[in-house]
Amino acid sequence: MKRSIATRLSWMFALAVVLIMSLSAILLRNSLQESLKEQMSTELNLRHVVLDPILLKYQTAEEWAYIRHKLDDLTPSDKRVRYWILGSDERYIYGGAMPDGQDWSKRHDGPAVMDLTDKPPLFLMIKTIPASTIRPELRFIIGLDYSPFGITLGKFTKTLVLSSLLGLLLAALVGYWVARFGLGPVRMLSHQANNLPPGHSKQRLDASALPSELYELAISFNGALSRQEAAWRQLEGFNANVAHELRTPLTNLIVQTQVALAHEQDLVELQDLLQSNLEELQRMGGIVNDMLFLAGAESGQRATDLSNVSLHEESLKTVDYLEPALLGKGIEVSIQGDMDILIDRRLFHRALANLLQNAARYANPQSTITISLIQEVNQVAVSVSNQGDSIDETHLQRLFERFYRADAARARSDTHHGLGLSIVRAVASMHGGQVFARSECGVNTFGFTLISEPSSSPFPLAPRSSPAR
Repeated sequence: MKRSIATRLSWMFALAVVLIMSLSAILLRNSLQESLKEQMSTELNLRHVVLDPILLKYQTAEEWAYIRHKLDDLTPSDKRVRYWILGSDERYIYGGAMPDGQDWSKRHDGPAVMDLTDKPPLFLMIKTIPASTIRPELRFIIGLDYSPFGITLGKFTKTLVLSSLLGLLLAALVGYWVARFGLGPVRMLSHQANNLPPGHSKQRLDASALPSELYELAISFNGALSRQEAAWRQLEGFNANVAHELRTPLTNLIVQTQVALAHEQDLVELQDLLQSNLEELQRMGGIVNDMLFLAGAESGQRATDLSNVSLHEESLKTVDYLEPALLGKGIEVSIQGDMDILIDRRLFHRALANLLQNAARYANPQSTITISLIQEVNQVAVSVSNQGDSIDETHLQRLFERFYRADAARARSDTHHGLGLSIVRAVASMHGGQVFARSECGVNTFGFTLISEPSSSPFPLAPRSSPAR
């Protein structure tokens, strides 16, 4: 099962609280331990301040009996505080052997801890009583039982552990509630997304009440819905266009065949009928082939049959191929620029021929169509310009869409099915390029770019003119 975000946040919040509380507890415990040690050192120093002058005052062994009696009186019955006097003369020794069996007469002055195996440790304070003319040098040791302080530290540690566990539980519960409350907008957004009604492509998520973290997500989701709506509209329009383009030849085939079957036909009439049907079938086959080509290009297919060509020479071949269609309108073609690059020769001819046919169809009679070949930084721009009626900006960029025509009446749809410029865009895409269109001052320019590494240095871009004969 996948954990909810609220559960994850509550656990992370709880772990963060545990980490913070553990660090705080360790610091507090260490602080208390140091405070207890400081308190024990203060008590031991205070006893030394009181007793050290007395030890210095009494010198002889006879007087030392008073010291023993005094220390016996100061030793409590629970042995919480103990005294030792160590030295080379047994007459001055007090307290017997050290509990751990070690020789403490050589230790340095100051605080020390005596670890005992079966008892709590003793906190010691060692001071040296200097020798006099009668008495030798002595080591005066006062020991303080660590048990009461250890009990206090243990109780404090236990309290810290219990409070940390309770804090963990509260942090988990509060964190889960905070996470659930904080993720309320996410649930609201999910509820909106689940309740988007089918069939209402214009419906969008309401992002006005969302926090900033989710606002961008909702806007992005609405953008995806808008793109999906545009794709569905384009698909619906494409289906309608395909049906429209195929309906006319199919209707012609059906009607002509029905007429032929209803009346007796001689051989010549049957041959004319078959010829007409063949033209319609060829038109339908052209539409299907073009659609298959566009489908392959849109699926990411790339140009593979690359060869080193001169764009000027290939453009001349295309112009020669279309010369009969250009002669009828008295149109000349001027080719400007040249360079050698690696491209698919067949695809280049197809794209340029479509641009020339489109330009010739709408160019003014007795005008000149200009083919421009321009070397840019990392691509080659191929454009075809003609003089003709200006194209509105609303139609200019959409002319590369499949079956799109600026004239809603679909003029001349019997000979041109509206895929020529779409094929140009597909060829550009297969070479890593793009298409472009401009309409300025009565000159309409359509073109595409080709991304290809130049095979040699560009030729001089001197304009050349190749009239259509």
